[in-house]
Amino acid sequence: MENLNNNFDVIVVGAGTGGSIAARFVAKKGLSVCLIDRKDKKDIGNKICGDAVGTEIFDFLKINHPKDDEFSCRIKGAKLYSPNQKKCIDLTDPKQAGYIINRLEFGQRLLNEAINSGVDQFLDKTLVLDLLYDNNKVNGVKVKLNNGDNVDLYSKILIDASGFYSPLRKRARGILVEKEISKEDSILCYREIVNFSPHDLKIKDPDYITIILNQDKAPGGYIWYFPKNESSVNIGLGTYMSIKGKVKSLYRQNVFNEFIKTSTYEIVSSGGGVVPVRRPLWSCADDGIMFIGDAACQVNPLHGGGIDPSMRGGFYAAKTAVAAIEKEDFSIKALWNYNYSVMTTFGAEFASLDLLRMTLQVLSNEELNFALKQDLFSGEEILEISSTGEFELPLLSMVSKALKGITRPNLLLDLNYLRIRMNEISNLYKNFPTDINHFDEWKNRAIQIYDKIRKIIINTKRVK
Repeated sequence: MENLNNNFDVIVVGAGTGGSIAARFVAKKGLSVCLIDRKDKKDIGNKICGDAVGTEIFDFLKINHPKDDEFSCRIKGAKLYSPNQKKCIDLTDPKQAGYIINRLEFGQRLLNEAINSGVDQFLDKTLVLDLLYDNNKVNGVKVKLNNGDNVDLYSKILIDASGFYSPLRKRARGILVEKEISKEDSILCYREIVNFSPHDLKIKDPDYITIILNQDKAPGGYIWYFPKNESSVNIGLGTYMSIKGKVKSLYRQNVFNEFIKTSTYEIVSSGGGVVPVRRPLWSCADDGIMFIGDAACQVNPLHGGGIDPSMRGGFYAAKTAVAAIEKEDFSIKALWNYNYSVMTTFGAEFASLDLLRMTLQVLSNEELNFALKQDLFSGEEILEISSTGEFELPLLSMVSKALKGITRPNLLLDLNYLRIRMNEISNLYKNFPTDINHFDEWKNRAIQIYDKIRKIIINTKRVK
């Protein structure tokens, strides 16, 4: 390829929401940036996704809100339904109230704004083959260009936004970054965008994204129903990875046939994929490299939303990269502030929701129906615990819940125990160490909390 530059301050792998934001904010500081993606430029942004994003992230980044072709509809928040759909938890907060977007148009806008911010080199249809190292520090990547040539591209700092199956995370040499993600911490998804006549079918809860828990219809995961406009929905389900080839038939039987009660419709998009539903990586950085978005498991464990955290992660990574390059220090110590920024903000929320997700996965439909009907866990509690790490159940509320849950005393005890552990993990993350030398101690404390929840899960399975 003619005029190919091989040396950059920062290389960003993956031009999705997180990668485009990272490249944009690094380039705005006048640093040299190379942005790489395996897709053709015109297809970047086209991703199997729920397409929901809150308003807060746009104000946080000081960038334009979705409009025109990017914008599909506004939403007030999220509703989590019991299996029998007779009870729901309202999970409305600033991050979830916002927009349903048209994913391709939105992705194209972020990409073009990144390029226009001063990205020196954009390489589409380019495969990343391996990491390059210098004295055990990442200093670039080996890539295959769209003309078939293999070349080495060098960087002071590499930002990986290449997705859940990141080839770079698996090739990282250091011990800080988890190479493999457990199947129990991810779900297999299938979704379709369906158009229909508003005269034939009415949108369910048009102002909310709907999540339905149902262990029979979506084992280990959930069903989603997201409005796009008065005549279009994004519907799908996520389930255990072990379901494999059955996911499409589960979707057809338990989602499509349940919601599309008309013979006049058009399927405009369909497809499947794997989504992480867990806390972020223990460390989202190592010497010379940072991971963002799905590559770092920066996804809401409760509903799989990843647009907001990927953009937030991209901004934090860019800010950290700029500071490290100013100091000419690209070690993990110089990049540690990226971990701190992630863990003390949405990382704390996601770790708390991860414990909730693990517990909900093992409750039967009967237990889920009962718990939600009796208000044993409210939306206000979930949001307060996960967002602030501070929640104390008043005495009168405890008595009320105890009386309501008397026919399921073990379930009430388990959920109260879960509240305590969610508080504990949230506060631990909000006190993430600023010094890497204290990381092992912090990580061991987090693992101990997870082990306590796993004991409840094991006991619940034994009882059943």
